[in-house]
Amino acid sequence: MTTKRILLIIEHLGSGGAERQICGLASLLTQRGYSCRLITYVENQFYEPFLIRNNVDYEFVPDLWDKKTRVYRLVKYLKSYRPDVVISYLPSVTMTTCLARIFYKCKLIVSERNNNTSVSLNDRLRFNLYRMADYVVPNSFSQGQFINKYFSFLQHKVRPIVNYVDINHFLPAKAKLRSSIPRIMTAARYTSQKNCLTYLEAVRMLKDQNVRVHFDWYGSKSYDPSYFKLVEAKALDLNIEDYISFHDSNRDILSEYQKSDAFCLPSLYEGYPNVLVEAMSCGLPILCGDVYDNPYIVEDIKNGFLFRPSDPKSIADAIVKLLALSDLDWGKMGELNRKQCTERNSSQQFVESYIKLIEC
Repeated sequence: MTTKRILLIIEHLGSGGAERQICGLASLLTQRGYSCRLITYVENQFYEPFLIRNNVDYEFVPDLWDKKTRVYRLVKYLKSYRPDVVISYLPSVTMTTCLARIFYKCKLIVSERNNNTSVSLNDRLRFNLYRMADYVVPNSFSQGQFINKYFSFLQHKVRPIVNYVDINHFLPAKAKLRSSIPRIMTAARYTSQKNCLTYLEAVRMLKDQNVRVHFDWYGSKSYDPSYFKLVEAKALDLNIEDYISFHDSNRDILSEYQKSDAFCLPSLYEGYPNVLVEAMSCGLPILCGDVYDNPYIVEDIKNGFLFRPSDPKSIADAIVKLLALSDLDWGKMGELNRKQCTERNSSQQFVESYIKLIEC
């Protein structure tokens, strides 16, 4: 039994990928015998039932919500809990923990959960604050390359660790045949990053071609209500309500993967998408944009199809290519994806990579 005390910090427990991964990390470290606590400070407890089921020590700390006093209050919390290691996810939290480390000395691991598309003033501030961290953990190789290129003083701290998937939970459906009207699902927030509006244009093109297919999108409608209204309005304007259904976040997303025939992620940019590897673990063929780490995850034609996410025709063409596959090739593609996940994205590889940083 290790004596290391670990504190993990993220803003909230919403339904996003970063939240999913840090909750999984807290659970895996707890299982390995670490004294481990996860804290948040923004009200959204989507993953709290998961933490309870896995006996994770979790605390909601609303005192950290105020930006003006957050660093001071975090330092006070750290001095009370006395962790040996702090692991923080997402920019506002990583910046806060870097500042807090000036006043409380411990090992600090900050994690980058998305890909930069440019370098803003805020980015420069964040990456310079990472001088205070012991390790910078991007969840994608492309973000690691970005940091090494634009902030070379961090090169010796960068340690990419890709997302894990629970391969024993995300299982393929038993004896499932391709639907007569194939069902292609997406699981992502309704935001401009996820490229919803362009995706709808591709759906309209498929309807114009009388392609037999149905699309289901799962994501938080409350994350950006104004954007979701744009999505609904565009779907109405394009007259594609019979081709696509918009759903809210679903705690039982496994059942949706298992009911679907393929998975599509049309995002303009990503880190290392949780949903792609979950869908692959469930044995689904993949459609996604040819951006950032996606070509590392999906090899075009071999285990899915890549497209240019800014071009609706490219998206539609990729979907047509997938639908043209024989049942045999469709099944082989899903089997390959399942095999790839077990080799690249196991929870054991994920937690052991973090443990190396914690213990070294």
